[in-house]
Amino acid sequence: MQNDGMNLWRQMGETLANEITNGVWTPGSRIPSAPDLAIRFGVNRHTALRALAHLQDKGLVRIERGRGAFVVENVISYRMGPRTRFEENLVGLNRVPSRKLISLGDLPANEAVAAGLGIPVGQTATLARLLGEANGLPLSYGSNYFPTSRLPGISEVFRSAQQEEKERLSITACLRQVGITDFQRKMMRVRSRQPTNDEARYLRMPPNESVLEVIVTNVDSDGIPVMYASTSFCSSRVEFVMDM
Repeated sequence: MQNDGMNLWRQMGETLANEITNGVWTPGSRIPSAPDLAIRFGVNRHTALRALAHLQDKGLVRIERGRGAFVVENVISYRMGPRTRFEENLVGLNRVPSRKLISLGDLPANEAVAAGLGIPVGQTATLARLLGEANGLPLSYGSNYFPTSRLPGISEVFRSAQQEEKERLSITACLRQVGITDFQRKMMRVRSRQPTNDEARYLRMPPNESVLEVIVTNVDSDGIPVMYASTSFCSSRVEFVMDM
């Protein structure tokens, strides 16, 4: 490849795609940078970038701003049932689960949150934004709302859990500390959409790739709502398996 003809980026992309298929570049590994690829293939940097974009369009790599291009890992089969939990899902797939608390605070419930929690519009809800990871790879970014008056102390529990457990924060464990020993999904809705700027940044995904947004209401053993959540999953990293 001594010239930058019209199809050089495509030829270069196909060569790299074959290497990925044949295991030269394993899932999760970092592809050489565009300048390094340009030297290897005898092309300019723009051509190398087009080749990487071609691989991303084919779903073979993901490009993370400021970090480079990585071979896409095997899709995680994420089980959805009345009581399946984030940690159980990933441990069952031999992945290491972790959660990070991105933000925590109280706010007046809007119509959607109020309906999900069964509280009046404007009543205080506690919002915990969490980033879920599998083996260190961002998988989900969720806004989790709790009825503050119904679960007094929930903010302090999350804050303490983050400090004590570092990255192993568990919603189940936090709810147990405020008296909710069991809960299950009452409602679930899934839709595909473009990510927000925050979602793309925290999930380290390109803004033109879709997220799968899962909206759920969880209730306690008496059927009373204890959590309303909107969680976005990077669509290229997960598939949902529904347990009926």
